[in-house]
Amino acid sequence: MNRLTSDKFFVALFLLFLAALAGGVAIFAIGMRDSTYVINDGVGYITQYFNRPRYDSHLEGFVFSLTFLIAGLLLTAVILMPSGTGAGQPQVVSPPQPRQRQPRPLPGVAAAPQPAQPAPAQPAPQPETTAVMAPAEAAAPAEPPPPPKPAQPVRSVEEEVLAQNPDDLPRLESQDSRFEDTGEDDVVYGTGRVTDDSCWDFVQRHPDSAVKFLYRKTLDNKPLSTADEDIYRRWEQRGMTRAKIREIVLEIMGWKSLPDDFPHNIWRELRDQVFDMR
Repeated sequence: MNRLTSDKFFVALFLLFLAALAGGVAIFAIGMRDSTYVINDGVGYITQYFNRPRYDSHLEGFVFSLTFLIAGLLLTAVILMPSGTGAGQPQVVSPPQPRQRQPRPLPGVAAAPQPAQPAPAQPAPQPETTAVMAPAEAAAPAEPPPPPKPAQPVRSVEEEVLAQNPDDLPRLESQDSRFEDTGEDDVVYGTGRVTDDSCWDFVQRHPDSAVKFLYRKTLDNKPLSTADEDIYRRWEQRGMTRAKIREIVLEIMGWKSLPDDFPHNIWRELRDQVFDMR
């Protein structure tokens, strides 16, 4: 009857741990797949989320389980891999050699005199060196620790939007020479100064571009491309500001402040509201 030793118990527990990690990887991968869906907005495919916090938690669990599973498999491979020194082969033990006896001198026979060995030369005495003790340097005073930095308060989405790029550009007067006889005031296709009416028309016709201009991010909450940044900079030079677009969005939606949500959800609610107004 095989008894359960500590080695067998450890191996069984280690295999159960690897199986649990493999199951965790599969469960978290299925949870990540069930928390997302793909839509086509006319430009390309965008991955959206039913529940973003749930997706993030599944992603963290997936990375954690996969990392420890790979580490456990590598450890198992190292244990099972045979070493190059032949540790698994039995060691060959040489038979003991018989002990040789020293011959005893016969009685009446004098032992041969051993040659006298010269005495080892004594090393010449080294002169004693007197250690000179240097005066102890005065310890430098310890510097006081720097004062702790104040904790940064958590800002809402509205404060974050206005803090990323505040409206610090100077307002251009209507007599500015850059806007004299330069074209229409349309935001997208014009070249003249942007007016309040053109801003209203821009938000109603292009709610997706209005949300991207306001948040300085794409609808899937990613940084803008360089081309989009150049276009928005030219719009600001023509007189359109984020504060003006923000006031128009708040007035259309009837909000007091921007909600703490992703740009895609803001754009979807704004698009539905503009469609209902028409």
